[in-house]
Amino acid sequence: MKLKNCLETSTGYHLTHLSNHRTNTSSLVSTLDWGSDLATVLQSVDEVECNISYFSECGSEKARKESGSYYTPSDVAIYFWNEFFSISEIRTPQDATTFLQNHSFIEPSAGAGVFVFSLFQKLAELGVARSVIVSIDITIIDINEHALSFVENQFAWLSEQWGVSFPNVKLVCNDFLQFEFKQYEKPQFYFGNPPFVSNERGASDWKNLFADFVEIALKNIRDVGSLQFILPLSVAFSKDYRKLRDKFREFNRVITLSNFDNIPDTLFKSGKPKHTNSNKANSQRCSILTLRPAKEISIRSSQLLRWSKQARSEFFARSPQFHDVTFYQFDEQIPRPENDTILRYIYKYTKESRLSDLFSANGSYCLYVASVARYYIGIRENTGPYTHKLSFDRKKDFYRALLILSSDLFINYWRTVGDGFHVTKRNIYDFPFDNQLIEYLDKKQTTVRKIWLAREKYKKSKLNSGQHTHSYDFSNRMPSLLELFSGLEK
Repeated sequence: MKLKNCLETSTGYHLTHLSNHRTNTSSLVSTLDWGSDLATVLQSVDEVECNISYFSECGSEKARKESGSYYTPSDVAIYFWNEFFSISEIRTPQDATTFLQNHSFIEPSAGAGVFVFSLFQKLAELGVARSVIVSIDITIIDINEHALSFVENQFAWLSEQWGVSFPNVKLVCNDFLQFEFKQYEKPQFYFGNPPFVSNERGASDWKNLFADFVEIALKNIRDVGSLQFILPLSVAFSKDYRKLRDKFREFNRVITLSNFDNIPDTLFKSGKPKHTNSNKANSQRCSILTLRPAKEISIRSSQLLRWSKQARSEFFARSPQFHDVTFYQFDEQIPRPENDTILRYIYKYTKESRLSDLFSANGSYCLYVASVARYYIGIRENTGPYTHKLSFDRKKDFYRALLILSSDLFINYWRTVGDGFHVTKRNIYDFPFDNQLIEYLDKKQTTVRKIWLAREKYKKSKLNSGQHTHSYDFSNRMPSLLELFSGLEK
């Protein structure tokens, strides 16, 4: 069956015709290595996923960016399902069978089908009967006709190999935002990797298209369904999505965020494939958002995870540590706690003084802070592009702020509430502290002053747009503030 023009219809393409491929040798079916067949399909999907991003007249990065297509590598899709099954406590074949039979599955932007076929592989590895897997009630949607044609061919091949049909699989070539949902008898489960692309001004309540996808899914799952999406990290902290985060909490749910940085390695292999700068090659820092119905609300979040390319396989073989942030009230986001100590620190000092209390609008002592960071907060000699200027009336306050901003406590705080790249004024101004910290800072005034006077030892340079930018890295020299609060009670 050929797919129709992409926006021509919103009805499903049932693959019941694939039963024509059924083999007449039942003994052959029983001995088939169907796990191997799924691995073969996934290998094909992995090869096609990236290329699908560039199906356009020019096959350009511009066209890929306009469509928001960050197609997903198979190792990420496998990790995605391992996380969902772990979070949902689906541990046995019966657990998985019950979940499969009690839900209608919807993938709103399927690409080459990596999430669908990696789900099948996960179910097979868990020991779910093949008859259960092929009966899955699933609607697979994508606006890209090339993508769905490829997915259809994979189902046809599996059908021929296994001698089965997929009676409840529906392929829909349409824009998810225009899809007309039928009344589902079972709770719905939405999954996948929605497009990351900016909306035109006035076209939506949201700045980015991914939020429209999430909002539709939230509306349809109500208090009984589930979802799991790979989303931009901004869903966790940006004020643009505060109301979306409020919608997460509309019902009693377990809300889980796994959070990922984009260096040294990236989730997605697409982006700007010819760019040598890893940050520019893929500027998307991501979260895997999982929502499951529960008796009471619970919110869990991981730190901002980083891994090297050499450790990629090892990293995706294990689950992250999640922190309970259900009662977090410091700001209006879902934090990415770097560790338990900084989370307890923020909890305890939420209503205390702020670093901005030390500042003076026209103070004669000035501290310059780089507005981007990765592994340390950069201190600069003078003002300039991408620099925050902080002024103080007293030299004492200058040294207090210098120690705080260069400390392990602040970098952990920033990784918990920042975006993983920009150091904003709000990040700096809102840092909380109390008199205990001030007393300790004052005891270290002499040490900090000596470090500042010897600052040339700690200078680092970076070539940026053809010009060298200099910053001081005091991260390994300043006294530890994190240790000072390591004994805080939960």
